[in-house]
Amino acid sequence: MLGVVESAEVVMSGFVSASVRAQRVVEGVSGGKLPLGFRLSEVTLWGVEVVLVYRLNEEEHARRTAVGGGPLDDLGMLDALLKLPVKRPTLWSSLAGRDQRLLRRGESSHAWVRRGDLVERLAVPPLSVDLAVVRAEHARVEGLDAMPFGAYVPQAMWLDCPAGGSQELLAEAVRFSTGVVHWQGVGEPRVLAPAEPLVEVWETSAGWRFAEHAYGQILGLPAAPGLVSPFRSPTG
Repeated sequence: MLGVVESAEVVMSGFVSASVRAQRVVEGVSGGKLPLGFRLSEVTLWGVEVVLVYRLNEEEHARRTAVGGGPLDDLGMLDALLKLPVKRPTLWSSLAGRDQRLLRRGESSHAWVRRGDLVERLAVPPLSVDLAVVRAEHARVEGLDAMPFGAYVPQAMWLDCPAGGSQELLAEAVRFSTGVVHWQGVGEPRVLAPAEPLVEVWETSAGWRFAEHAYGQILGLPAAPGLVSPFRSPTG
């Protein structure tokens, strides 16, 4: 459960922070049941301003920091990496020709290393995102078009506006397993539709790339991938 915050922002050295207002909403959406070691950041991800609740893989972040390794964006390379065990040398010749080609074209040398006849995977997802909350200034159903994260993480819409006339929005939100919370800064956040949990998606290349895109934006890297979504809205 979230603790008491004295300052105006939740600050994490080296990471994009989140406002106390965002924290209150996240606490309302989750019912106070947040994972141990969670962090909050407000970022622009895939063209959408979003509050992310996530857990950083401290060991992987430290490894990348030490070697100057940034976010990974090559979907094919990530797919090939998932077929390798982590930090356990594997015969290069045991890889399918397609996977060898995908690794060779990969943009990052910090993700894997080849020594003679052996190849070793070094990279793992740098974080796990547990919840994505998008603020809306109206209660129209069109607001769901700005909710592209549902295939990768439980997501919720924050209605920072009067909730009247939101019946159509709520019906569509439930259909797409999207939570809705109403809060305009007075009283307690009110959950109108719960954010539905998802099965684990991190062991897919698309899920891994989502984590990499979130990682880049949370670090505030100006050239990091993830500003523009490669996918359509789930309601499109």
